[in-house]
Amino acid sequence: MKKNDTEQIRIANRKLIINYVRINGPVARVDIGRALNLSPATITQITAELQKDGRILEISSEQESGAARGRPRILIDLAPDASSVLVVKLAINELRILLGDHKGNVVTEAVYPLQTRELNAEQLTGTLLTAITGFIKKLARRRRPKAVCVVVQGAVNGVTGEILWSPVLKERNIPLRQVIEEQIKLPTTVINDANCLAIGIRQLPAYQDLNDLVVVMLGHGLGMGCFINGVLYQGPSGGAGELGHLNYMPNGAQCLCGKRGCVEAYLGDYALFRDARMLLPFAAEDELHPTEQSMQALVDLAEAGNGELVDMFHRAGVALGYALAGVIGILRPAKIIISGPGVRSYKYLEPGVDAGLTSALVPVLSAGTEIESVALGGDQLIFGAISLALQALD
Repeated sequence: MKKNDTEQIRIANRKLIINYVRINGPVARVDIGRALNLSPATITQITAELQKDGRILEISSEQESGAARGRPRILIDLAPDASSVLVVKLAINELRILLGDHKGNVVTEAVYPLQTRELNAEQLTGTLLTAITGFIKKLARRRRPKAVCVVVQGAVNGVTGEILWSPVLKERNIPLRQVIEEQIKLPTTVINDANCLAIGIRQLPAYQDLNDLVVVMLGHGLGMGCFINGVLYQGPSGGAGELGHLNYMPNGAQCLCGKRGCVEAYLGDYALFRDARMLLPFAAEDELHPTEQSMQALVDLAEAGNGELVDMFHRAGVALGYALAGVIGILRPAKIIISGPGVRSYKYLEPGVDAGLTSALVPVLSAGTEIESVALGGDQLIFGAISLALQALD
């Protein structure tokens, strides 16, 4: 084996160990080796280097539990202050900036109201740079970030860091990574929000061992993150996973992307609210950006027995079922997880999902893929973004 090959293996093992401790720590070295199938010598050498660099801490099991039973085991954990990263999350009319520590925890955050749909590209990037710079200036020196992850809904070129299109923004083809790196002087990743959610969910204990996993994010739109052989698949341009813009109905309902008949145009929050307003009188509001309160009200009315809304959710579920049939037919993942804020209505979507799957895919092809809905807050999405930014430093 060549020296370069040996070094690459060592670097890969180092990243594996750091990521495992980040998710599972505090943990004993022997448990890391067992989980990652690495030799005790490899674990000892790499953790010694990390400890010398101040990246990990040793903690006795007695110290962790507060109770002594025989000789305490020595556990290791990441040192929270070893490094920090910035997450910049662009949502409709809102900018969130969060500081994450070396363990992946949120240290502090700030929320800024921002009329995102009214800003041109220059105004948007200027506002972002001002907000980021101001946020960083308020941090203690030891908390200064070393990398940035920008999270946004829509189509992203993950290689160039360009936002190709987003319903959050007025303009297209915004070279956001280039602007931030030139002005802030920090390595920057720009990624779709559904991919961040997928990264965060796969790090939950229940899903860490799933190498083939699809996460579908329901919310204002419809996104997808996909793990194949344990690796997040983003395609050659980093923009794979736009499940919401598969065509479901030729010349059908108008989608925010500009096309007609996309799956999202029947399933996104704006689509459900649009259809609900055709059935029932609702107070006037921005139909393209309904509030969480308005969306929850639809679910509450269905729960109260409103048959028209139950039928509406069923029809939307059928569209999702057809989309999932395509995913299953091509990828045959072990599990598909439905999550995101739109999972609030999955109880009423699910019968339609089952009907759509049955109609679109023969049972022998859908067998072996489990579909599970998981109600999570935004924490897993943010944890996924922090983890992604930290990978540039690991």
